[in-house]
Amino acid sequence: MEGISIIDQFQGFLNTPDIFPDERDLKTFQFPDVNLSEALLLDLEELDHPRNSVLGKRMESFFEIAIKHSERYDLIASNIQIIENKQTLGELDFLVFDKEISKTVHVELVYKLYVYDESLSNERDKWIGPNRRDSFSEKLEKLRSKQFPLLYKPETSHYLKKLGLNKEDIQQQLCFKAQLFTADNLNFSDQKTVNPDCYKGHYVRLSDFIEENNSDSQFHSPKKKYWSCDPTNNSEWMNKQELLNNIEQLIEKEKAPLVWKRSGSAFQSFFIVWW
Repeated sequence: MEGISIIDQFQGFLNTPDIFPDERDLKTFQFPDVNLSEALLLDLEELDHPRNSVLGKRMESFFEIAIKHSERYDLIASNIQIIENKQTLGELDFLVFDKEISKTVHVELVYKLYVYDESLSNERDKWIGPNRRDSFSEKLEKLRSKQFPLLYKPETSHYLKKLGLNKEDIQQQLCFKAQLFTADNLNFSDQKTVNPDCYKGHYVRLSDFIEENNSDSQFHSPKKKYWSCDPTNNSEWMNKQELLNNIEQLIEKEKAPLVWKRSGSAFQSFFIVWW
């Protein structure tokens, strides 16, 4: 146990901003206000199970609970797999009814942590996964070419019909929550492609981190399911050498660990990258 409650994780999810700074071709989902009622807390307790430890699935569960306990939205269906001739064509994340606009909405949910690699050319290409296996631009392309068009495929129609829905009456929206990390103090006021509120910290190469003087600091490398959390909620800390021993296997497997740092009353979040 890392001293971090399921409520801390849920609050971290709620507090993570949307990556887009303004309107664009993919309409932004208006996230609802959520009160931590007793019924909601009970749903969170039931969620805290090993099978829900994968970060993406955990965030989907948090989204579903937020919708279920909101006043603005009603949840119609979630994780709707579109299968034709025993072949899975894709999945619709969520169908919700927005009472404010009296319309059914198809919502695709994304929760990502990206680092900024200035060596890459296109601005959106510079935001990549800390392990360099995905990128902001790749995700947008997949959303535009595969995930959103799935609603309009003929094979999806009979799934919608079972729910009493017609694809022409459904609006599509994107909920893209993100935490962003840079190698230096990038001036986010000059950024046009991402929301500066998403800035969470920095990243450092392993060799540079080893050379840093961190004798007065304590560290913790949270498991992935805790990545939505605020480091101030953590209660387990270790010194630098203990951290290096703790993350050694991850680095060997070319997996960049997220690290929380506490120096007195100050906290930082950063990635240690292997590349």
